[in-house]
Amino acid sequence: MNLHLARYIDRWGGLGLAWLLWFGGRVAGAVRGRSIVPPLLATTPQSPDPLPPPRRVLAIKFYGLGNIAMILPTLQAMKRHAGGPECEVDFLTLPGNVPLLRQSGLVDRTLSVDVRTWASFVRSVAELLSVLRSGRYDAVLDFEQFMKLSGVFGFLSGAPVRIGFNTEGQARGWLYTHRIAYADTDHMADIFMRTAQPSGRALVPAPRVRVPVDADARRRACERAGAEPGREIVAMHMGTGPNYNKIALKRWDATRFGELADRLVEHRGARVVFTGQGAEEAELVREAMAGMRHADRCVSLCDALDVGELLGLLEASEFIVSNDTSIIHLAGLVATPTVAIFGPTEPRLYGPRGPGDVVFYKGLYCSPCLSNYNLKMSRCVDPVCMREIGVDEVAEAIEKRFPSPAASAAGAAAAS
Repeated sequence: MNLHLARYIDRWGGLGLAWLLWFGGRVAGAVRGRSIVPPLLATTPQSPDPLPPPRRVLAIKFYGLGNIAMILPTLQAMKRHAGGPECEVDFLTLPGNVPLLRQSGLVDRTLSVDVRTWASFVRSVAELLSVLRSGRYDAVLDFEQFMKLSGVFGFLSGAPVRIGFNTEGQARGWLYTHRIAYADTDHMADIFMRTAQPSGRALVPAPRVRVPVDADARRRACERAGAEPGREIVAMHMGTGPNYNKIALKRWDATRFGELADRLVEHRGARVVFTGQGAEEAELVREAMAGMRHADRCVSLCDALDVGELLGLLEASEFIVSNDTSIIHLAGLVATPTVAIFGPTEPRLYGPRGPGDVVFYKGLYCSPCLSNYNLKMSRCVDPVCMREIGVDEVAEAIEKRFPSPAASAAGAAAAS
C-alpha cells in the first residue's frame, strides 16, 4: 500500500467523509434531542468540568513507533490515575506498533489495520468496524495530529465521548465531542497528555515511563551483537522510517556515521552495532561499513531483532547515536542516553528527554520544515541543516559527555 498516496486520500477524501458524518450526527442529534457532535466551528467545551472517569477507552494512533513511546505516559495516566478506578484501554494502531504496546503493560487489547495492500486494508476496515461497535467504549482518545481516518473510526465506534486534536488548517476536529487545540509549543509527550485533560487525569510534564526488558531478549540481542565482557556497546541507527519527501531529509550522511563509528572503535574500543529495518536501511548500513577502516569491529543487526530484543540491545548499550526517529524514544524507555541528530524537525518537540542526552540541532531559519501542519512533507531538496553537523563536533561532544574508559582511567590516576 502506498502510504504517500494514502496521506493525500486521507487529506481530501477524509475531509468529505468527516463532513458527511458530522452532518449525519447533527441530524441524528436533532431527532434524538441530544448532542452527538458540536457545531462545526465550535472550539470551546460545553462545560470545563472534568468528565466522569471512563471505564473503557479506545486509544488511536496509527503511524510512528516513536509516537507510541511518547503516548505511553498518557496511557499510564489514564489507566492508573490515583483519583479514580483503573480503566481498560484498547489501542487501535498499525501491526508494527503492537509488540511495544503489549510489552508496556498499559493496554488490555490491541486492534490493528492491515496496510500491506489496498485490498487487505479494505477487508481489515470492514472487520474492524463491527469490533469497534461491540467494544462499548466510554471514550475515544485520538492521538493523530493530522490524519482524519482516526477521527472517523472514533466516531463510528459509537463512544459518547471523543477527544482529539483540532489541528489548525487540517479540519480534523469535526467529529470530536472535545476538540483539543494543537500547537507546537511543548514536547510531543506533553501535547499527547493534553488528551487526558477532559478526564481530569493529565500529568504535566509527562512522566518518563519505563518498559520492562525481558532478560532472555537482552541476552539474545547481546549474543547477536557479538558483545564481549568489558567492552561497551554503542548502538547506531541511520534510518528514519518511511520517507514522504523527494529525499530523506532527516538522515545524516551514512559515510559520517561510518567515520564516527571508526572513531568510537579506535578511541573507546567500542563494539558498534548498527540497527535498522527494511532493505533501504540495510543499504545505508552497507554504505557506511563499506568505507570504514574497522568494519570488522562492527556488526549490522538490520532486520535481526524484534522489538523486545531491540529494547534489550538499547538497554545494554552505553549510549546510542541516531537521527530523529523512533529509536531515540525507545532508548528513553530503558533509560539509555542518546546522541540525537536533528535538522528539519525540532528537538524541542521530538527530542529525547533524559538528563544525559546530547542533541545536535543548528536551528536554521528554514527549520523546522517538517511539521504536523504540513503533514510532515516538505519541498526541501537540500537539507543543509543536516549537512552542517560535522563528525568532529559530534565526536568531541560524545567524548565530553561519555569519557572513554582510557580517559577515565587517566583522570583517576591523575587525581590520586
